[in-house]
Amino acid sequence: MNKFYVSINGNDNNTGSVNNPFRTIEKAQEKARECSNATVYVLEGVYNSFPVLSEKDNGTSYIGVNATLSGGMEIDYENTLEVPEKIKDRLKAEVKNKVRAIGIDALGIDIDAFGEIYPIGAYHTAQKYDNAKLGTNFEVFSGGRRMRIARYPDEGFLKIDEVFDVGDVAEFPDQNYWHGWAERRNHRGGCYIIDRETNYRVQTWKNLENIWIFGYFKHDWADSSAPVKFDTKNRAVYPEHVARFGCKKGADYYFYNILEELDAPGEYFLDKENKMLYIYPYSEGDKIEFSLNENPIVEILGGENITIEGFTIKCARNSGIKVRGNGCTIKNNLVKNVSDHGIVIDGYRNTVENNEVTRTGKGGIYLYGGDRITLTPSENKAVNNYIHHYSEVYKTYQPGVQMSGVGSICTHNEICFCPHEAIQYDGNDHLIEYNNIHDAVLYSADAGAIYTGRDWAGYGTVIRYNIIRDIGNEELRPDAIYWDDAHSGQTAYGNIIINAKKYGFQIGGGRDNTAINNIIIGETDVPLRFDCRAYEGFFEDGWYREAVNTPDGEQWRILNRVPYRSEIWAKKYPSLAALSDDFNNTDDINFPVYPAGNVVENNIVVNSRAFLGEIMEASMKYSSVKNNKAYKSVEDIGFDMNTLKFEVQPEDFPEIPVDKIGRIEE
Repeated sequence: MNKFYVSINGNDNNTGSVNNPFRTIEKAQEKARECSNATVYVLEGVYNSFPVLSEKDNGTSYIGVNATLSGGMEIDYENTLEVPEKIKDRLKAEVKNKVRAIGIDALGIDIDAFGEIYPIGAYHTAQKYDNAKLGTNFEVFSGGRRMRIARYPDEGFLKIDEVFDVGDVAEFPDQNYWHGWAERRNHRGGCYIIDRETNYRVQTWKNLENIWIFGYFKHDWADSSAPVKFDTKNRAVYPEHVARFGCKKGADYYFYNILEELDAPGEYFLDKENKMLYIYPYSEGDKIEFSLNENPIVEILGGENITIEGFTIKCARNSGIKVRGNGCTIKNNLVKNVSDHGIVIDGYRNTVENNEVTRTGKGGIYLYGGDRITLTPSENKAVNNYIHHYSEVYKTYQPGVQMSGVGSICTHNEICFCPHEAIQYDGNDHLIEYNNIHDAVLYSADAGAIYTGRDWAGYGTVIRYNIIRDIGNEELRPDAIYWDDAHSGQTAYGNIIINAKKYGFQIGGGRDNTAINNIIIGETDVPLRFDCRAYEGFFEDGWYREAVNTPDGEQWRILNRVPYRSEIWAKKYPSLAALSDDFNNTDDINFPVYPAGNVVENNIVVNSRAFLGEIMEASMKYSSVKNNKAYKSVEDIGFDMNTLKFEVQPEDFPEIPVDKIGRIEE
């Protein structure tokens, strides 16, 4: 027998058959390990534990049949309590009877373990302070939707009025890097001035302790948070942790962890002193859930050929699924409401297929694997997944799909409704194809829907036959495809870009990049942009100088991490192996700061200005930029915006297989 069944109405003393199922998945695992290629069917219900899988489980399939794996606890609305009068007195009159209370202690939840406020944001600096605590925040869900700690304002951002002191920052002014910053600790946080109206609001808060600030203090790709102190006499706010890049007038921010601001649906406040949770549900009657499990819900450590299929996975203060193994399959699952990433893969030949990932605190699907020394591909795949409304807590650098290492594949996915990147990658030889990306990078300007950067040796990735549509918003205008900071060796063809706000293609001064046969439609500021930042930094004292001007500059350090002149690398990337590091012969075109060997040809651009883009002089000189054509309307080229096809295919432009792009309906 190699089939076992688990039911919430079962018993671990049963045989595990369909008519006599086990009660726990752990018991089924025990029996499955006694035979080869076993299948465990987990029947309808909510299960609060799932065993860690290892090489002892090789070849086993775990199939959910309307089963939910939850790392949380659920409370019915009817079991919530009236808010104590002393707390009601601190709430606004219109919400006093809408806010409910839950006794944390009575639920057996350790308030000391779950009651801390931990920093959030990709660029927070708490790790540099001796008294700071790092961790994952306690999370609360109302009706299946993530709630937020009570904040002001309820939506959107305030604006920093003035900056009195940027603090002990890593960079100030722009491109002036404070050497030694990385080695120092306990940096001075600085002092920001808030507007008068906000200052009056702060004065109405009874307790100004343990209030936090979150914001994009200098760059819209660098979110961070910190506890603050107030001097309301002078409208001054003192962040206890410095914003890494400083702060600017007009920067976006909000305050949070404020009981008096518990005034909007979807907010909560954790009262550690009284061991109570106060909530304002999205809707009266909502079930309330807490994330308690600090480990992934499903974890495979060292296993091979294990399948996880058909589960709803939710409520972890971690990632939903983590795999460190080979040949595993993760398919047809719904992963939601987890603090970190949806699905994380590390190994070889793993497949993540036809899953839905949503409402994560960080990113979607992460693929790690392959060997950059030998250029051995991982062959990990993210196929036909629906990844949407993610990165709800950490707002930047938490992509829908991340590929790191060598030879991962991202194909036929739909990725949408995210504040920052859809796809980010690093390493070599990845394939990004047939993806439908839309409504992405909704809160950033200096970012790309598909992004990589700063590696002269990052050769081999191909981006083809993707639709990238409606990127950014009217205020924040990002890019569709962004090869940042001299990233090199990329290829993109057959992509359709529609309504990217700033750049359709941003080629940031690298080498041996190819962008051919792409279509860019819409009022994009600069459809094709090809700069020469490394060249300008080295020869003209441009802003990128510190990364390239000396052998210990960051770009050189990254290059020297890989054996790019080894036999394996030289055979695959001969032009990369030919690079010169001779600072005494910088006239050599193989000196890597030259934007050489690029091919930007035969792209079609459509906008009301018939504007093709901006190609820097050095980029034109050292690369091939030709046969790119600009038109004022799609009618001029007979292009149908409904089908995304030409009425008559141009002879000099290869057909794009539009019908194959996006998720494949089963």
